[in-house]
Amino acid sequence: MKKFFTAPLFLLLNLVVLTAPLSVAAQINYTLSSPLINIGSISELLVALLRIFITVATPIVALFIILAGFKYVTARGNAQQVQEATKAITYAVIGGLLILGAVAIAGIITNVVNSVAS
Repeated sequence: MKKFFTAPLFLLLNLVVLTAPLSVAAQINYTLSSPLINIGSISELLVALLRIFITVATPIVALFIILAGFKYVTARGNAQQVQEATKAITYAVIGGLLILGAVAIAGIITNVVNSVAS
């Protein structure tokens, strides 16, 4: 078997591949800002954390609902697999409702704290 790459050619290709991102990155200006700067109180911090949690948890709940749907489709009338699919979709819906409940409770607490503080 004939060698296609020789050592100098391989070294040159690696050098080009590894230095290309550096030349591209030199043209881009990055600005980093802290998300905590806009947070002035503990309630605002909790709301920000809750928003992050919702952003992460919502696609996960949707994924579990889709997986439960696939379990229904692949069950093909098997009672035990249909029961497992029913449990999976029930748990996914309960998880989604818990997330919505957390949002509602956080909104209620924020409104109560803001009305008492005013």
